[in-house]
Amino acid sequence: MSKKNNKGTKRKAHDFDIEREKREAEARAKKLQKKQSAGVTKVKKSKGVRIRKGVTVKGIKVVDSETKKKVKSVLAKASRAKARARMDVDEGGAAGPSAAKPAAKKGRKAADKKAAAADAMEQ
Repeated sequence: MSKKNNKGTKRKAHDFDIEREKREAEARAKKLQKKQSAGVTKVKKSKGVRIRKGVTVKGIKVVDSETKKKVKSVLAKASRAKARARMDVDEGGAAGPSAAKPAAKKGRKAADKKAAAADAMEQ
């Protein structure tokens, strides 16, 4: 009989495989238990936006580190405003309906009043 077909060797290999699988299953169970009992887990922060040289973002062309910093600050400001708006919506519009209206109308009326006052002064 060849070594390959030896029933005793196959039986031992089979028993060894079963034991190894049991140990691995126990190790997995321990690891899972440890993970579940860990409590608070750290969240890995994302790297953020990669701004390449030569690209134009929000009307600013990136040519060096200065303009890159400027673009990053503009994007950060925009994201903060977006988050604030999201929080206002979550609160049920606590800021009121006047917060949703654009301020452009107010500026245009003021400009019209100044123009009318200037016309009155000339006459």
